[in-house]
Amino acid sequence: MNKLTNEISFGACLDMPDPGSRVEVDVEGRTWILDRAADMEALWDRMDADDMGDDERLPYWAEVWPASVLLGRHILRNADILAGRSCLDLGCGLGLTGMIASSIGADVVAFDYEWPAVRFARHNAELNNVPQPLWMLMDWRDPAVKAGAFDFIWGGDVLYEKRFFEPLIRLFRHALAPGGKIWIGEPVRTVSRPVWDELRDRGFAPKKITVEKVALCGQNPTVNLWEIHIT
Repeated sequence: MNKLTNEISFGACLDMPDPGSRVEVDVEGRTWILDRAADMEALWDRMDADDMGDDERLPYWAEVWPASVLLGRHILRNADILAGRSCLDLGCGLGLTGMIASSIGADVVAFDYEWPAVRFARHNAELNNVPQPLWMLMDWRDPAVKAGAFDFIWGGDVLYEKRFFEPLIRLFRHALAPGGKIWIGEPVRTVSRPVWDELRDRGFAPKKITVEKVALCGQNPTVNLWEIHIT
């Protein structure tokens, strides 16, 4: 198979839902159905160095992460304050938290770095019969959103590499409205520990607001939820 044929084949596999890879996720009593092309490991096995590129674009978007489930719980628990408010979903993946927020009346912009994620997120919102968020293809290193536009910003498990700290801090400062809040769902990861002190040094006030177990796909990991605002 030549390189062009391989690229077309791999791109096609990302664009088609695989019924055998459908995931059902319970969040506060509602089951959300999430279609995807395949699970992350299966997609990873099909990739070569050219598919990953310089940014090591691994298909993390194809998984449902426990941190996003906890964020979904928190969004539902705060439905009264989110309805009608402008919200930014970082790294939307398959669309779980964006859909949950849209279902309770939030005005959601949700983005991912990978086109298949945006495509499947939109498909999943239709599948779950919720109003479509504004799905965007965007790199958080170069945010294409208006300054101070969002009352709430959230992301699930987005601090898994130190190289993301600086661009995310810049995005927070750029996009958060005065008095706004940031919610970060974070599994217990050693790599993310330094970011909280770094945020404090940069004029943010992070605090851990809950620690919960999240049952998902036969596992029950512990997840932290942080709330951050600008001091």
